Amino acid sequence: MMKLTCIAFAALLSVGASAQRSTQPTPTAPANSIELGTADSLVQSLAAQHRNALARFNKALGGESLAVEIKDFYDQSGQVSISGQALESSDSVFFLKGTRRNLRGYLVLHAKKKAFEYRTNEAGIVSVTEVPITKVYPDFDEDFQRSNRSNATVEQLAVAHPVYSSMALRQAPHIGPYANQDVTKLESKPGSAWVFYLNTAAVMSGSTPINGVTKEQMYRAWQSVADQYSMLKLNVTTNKAVYDAARAANPLRTGVINFINQDGRSFAPIHSFGTTSAGTLYRNPASGFDYGYGIGMTAAHEVGHQMGMLHDGGGSGGEYFEGIPAYQWGPIMGNYWQGGSWANQLFTWSKGEYNTASNREDDLRIMTVDEAVPYADDDNVNGKNLVLRANGEINPADNWGQIERNTDSDTFAFTLANAGTLNLRVDPIEYLRMLDVDASIVNAAGQTVARSNLSVNRSAEFVNLSLPAGAYKLLIQGGAEGTPQNGFSKYSSLGYYAVKGTLGGGTTPSATPLTSGQPLPNQTAGTAGWLYYQIDVPAGKTKLTATLAGNNGDADLYVAAGALPTSSSYACKSTGSASSETCSVNSPAAGRYYVGVYAYTGFNGLTVTATVSP
Repeated sequence: MMKLTCIAFAALLSVGASAQRSTQPTPTAPANSIELGTADSLVQSLAAQHRNALARFNKALGGESLAVEIKDFYDQSGQVSISGQALESSDSVFFLKGTRRNLRGYLVLHAKKKAFEYRTNEAGIVSVTEVPITKVYPDFDEDFQRSNRSNATVEQLAVAHPVYSSMALRQAPHIGPYANQDVTKLESKPGSAWVFYLNTAAVMSGSTPINGVTKEQMYRAWQSVADQYSMLKLNVTTNKAVYDAARAANPLRTGVINFINQDGRSFAPIHSFGTTSAGTLYRNPASGFDYGYGIGMTAAHEVGHQMGMLHDGGGSGGEYFEGIPAYQWGPIMGNYWQGGSWANQLFTWSKGEYNTASNREDDLRIMTVDEAVPYADDDNVNGKNLVLRANGEINPADNWGQIERNTDSDTFAFTLANAGTLNLRVDPIEYLRMLDVDASIVNAAGQTVARSNLSVNRSAEFVNLSLPAGAYKLLIQGGAEGTPQNGFSKYSSLGYYAVKGTLGGGTTPSATPLTSGQPLPNQTAGTAGWLYYQIDVPAGKTKLTATLAGNNGDADLYVAAGALPTSSSYACKSTGSASSETCSVNSPAAGRYYVGVYAYTGFNGLTVTATVSP
């Protein structure tokens, strides 16, 4: 369980070499290193110090004491997370994480600009090695942010932040413009066990930002980080209570960055996600950029360091690649300021595919494998029906989804009884987007009828597309432009999208047919998603009853006559706090009724039933 104490300890109690070392030959430690024994013995020593604060043993390297003070200690089921500071200096940071077989971490003495790396070798022996401080804090020394903004004026940076798509209608909590939310209680994925906390306390007075910053700007700063990590099951939050609960359950699934009420250069310790060691985010109000956009991009970059990513370098930018202006693309771990004035900027994760890349690490693998933060669940596994409202309207509130992985593709099916005309646009709907939309119309024979991936625009569009009668699918996936060497691939073309338009040709709203009294099992939807069903009611019937039966998530039930129900337009509804709901329409008029199921929180295995009573 979580232990929150302040207990002084040194790197390791002395344990006999024969008990500590593997019988296999071990590499010789470098001259600037010392060995501390096995990871398991180190954890046992720290546990002993929890029981007895006097059980100390001092180690030193290069004339510097390695004694530290533990603030947070977690050791459960072989998983370990330890954070604190140097015993002799509060201006320092220390953290270890991993398992009883494999630990990794750092001790940094800020005032002396010295750093020490703790690593476990193949034989299971933990050693401490002095390393450059920039290995722990990639952004610690060079004042990159200011020196590299010289090519973009203050006026450009102040007005160039992204414009919301008109389709951004709160399809997920982090999508859409500010709507008077409490900016101290924001959550991108409520209920997730993986949490990253943006600690804004130092730049807030209660729920009001200080320094002339608006709530809308604070919202966009949070929103930018939520956008960059939306492909993960990571709840980016400004709510301390949410973070505290997640940290108490398992700190290896949490991270924190502190907003600071002063100017300075933001920085964060590498691989500190999974510990309570925080990143540092300065406000820089005099620098000229829009706060929400600028602080949001910087936070996304620094959180990237905490998740384990180094800088994406190359080209004339040196350590910070400046992106490719022809495609308005750049890596978020490079020089995102250089593209701050691009109208259709696209800042994504990278694996160094571009020609001059100096860092070819796989960012997505680091987050999902090394740091063990899982991808979000696929919200369109087997395809969905394209939802059509009256007169063939395709509304973005009904038709949207997420490309969670670069192997993901989403399909929406529709059928034309007669020849018709399709006008349709697919937009990425996140603020600091990563998704470049590639869309196709595919017929029943699997042939691509039309394809769109608008150049340097991020959207796809079909205008007055004539379609003969038949069955079709709208196929949506992440797009790419140019080549991976000079452009960008679909590697990190990820995120939320929505669909808007019309389908002419006498179409009617589309929904899954139900047969009276026959349950339809195994229905699934992600948070904020809608599912639609239809049933025909003959004349003279006394009641139409719809029911939902599920044991997870929170599904809400709506029924309407002649049109798809919404949360504000319905004949009956049932919106309890679970997924067991019932509502009835008495003396229903003859005609077609639609059952709408809204996922207040995501669910699976839901059974939907509609019964027409005689």
